[in-house]
Amino acid sequence: MPPVKKSSRRKRWLIIGIAAAVVVAGIGTTWFLTRPGPAQAMRERVFTAQATRADQTQTVSLSGTLAPKKQADLNFSVTGEVTKVYVKVGDKVAKSAKLARIDSADLSNAVDLAEANLKSAKASYNEAKSGSTAAKNAAKARVDSAQAALDKAEEDLDSAVLRSTIAGTVAQIGVEAGDQVSGSSGAGALGGSGQGSSSVAAQFVIIATAEWKLAGSVSSADLPQVKVGQAAQISLDNGQEPIEGKVTEVGIVATSSSDGSATFPVTIELSGKHPELYSGTSADATITVAEASDVLTVPTAAISNLGDEAQVILSANGEQTPQVVTIGRVFGDNTEILTGLEAGDEVVVSAFFGQNSGDGTQVFGGGGMFGGGGNAVRIGAGTGNGPPAGAMPQQGERPGR
Repeated sequence: MPPVKKSSRRKRWLIIGIAAAVVVAGIGTTWFLTRPGPAQAMRERVFTAQATRADQTQTVSLSGTLAPKKQADLNFSVTGEVTKVYVKVGDKVAKSAKLARIDSADLSNAVDLAEANLKSAKASYNEAKSGSTAAKNAAKARVDSAQAALDKAEEDLDSAVLRSTIAGTVAQIGVEAGDQVSGSSGAGALGGSGQGSSSVAAQFVIIATAEWKLAGSVSSADLPQVKVGQAAQISLDNGQEPIEGKVTEVGIVATSSSDGSATFPVTIELSGKHPELYSGTSADATITVAEASDVLTVPTAAISNLGDEAQVILSANGEQTPQVVTIGRVFGDNTEILTGLEAGDEVVVSAFFGQNSGDGTQVFGGGGMFGGGGNAVRIGAGTGNGPPAGAMPQQGERPGR
């Protein structure tokens, strides 16, 4: 076999080298295009915050749906063909206003028949008065029965016209002229909680649009803190000022949420009249479950664990020293300090921050803080890269590890 020429070997190594360079360049380009952007970078900022005394509140939050405080789900209680509908959706109606009527010919005939039967029964009773006691009692029973039948027939005739049981706005109509309706035992149902008692779909729904309630739910962990009568603030999606309210119902029968956890129904009644609201609107509520006055607190992110004890880092006269503290209740992002600090003491808070929330919100997340979980402090968009309001940044800003 003839020997391989050196030029051929050099050419082969040159091709391999070019291929390797292409691979390396591709990897570098991929890293460059997919590397974390500036908005994802996390940096650590060390700042101080003062221990402060102030009145504090503990709250429980929930989301729910607005519904009218009064709602009437109405159905015809007699059978017949609808001959006229007097209202349309959106109409305002007074209590006892006509909503619709059915053909009353059969009902009118029933009244005539009942009157004739009562007249006959009374005649028989008059004849039986001179007879035995048993005959007289039997005749009297027939009169009572005939009278009851007439009362029912007259009631049914009156029910040929369906009337509103409350003053309000027509929210739903489920019938029209020519429809055949069957009598429902749920006719005229009015629920104080806004729901009719009938399982039959309502033919007319009337709502009182001035007074409202919020139906929501809380977790099993929050349930023991929520009580009837507690004050609440309801926030709407339309940006209007929060509305005051109070808890009126706390359910004790759990329902399962979408993630399988147990939740318990809570009803909050809004104070005042709000005709501008709409049924089915989403809203959030904050319930005040406890209040405390003159409470000493520091940011929860300033507290760390030291074995079985909690500690903070005191900052004074340019020096930083550990200080064991006794902690109490948690109020939002702050924790109560029972012993170990005085109002005005400055404590060190070390937190990582960056615009990595996807909504322009600054996220401060400490590592190794109290509870071991790294509590996060969120600051609204547009506040820059500084620490939370009221906190004093220390010199030096270290890049995140």
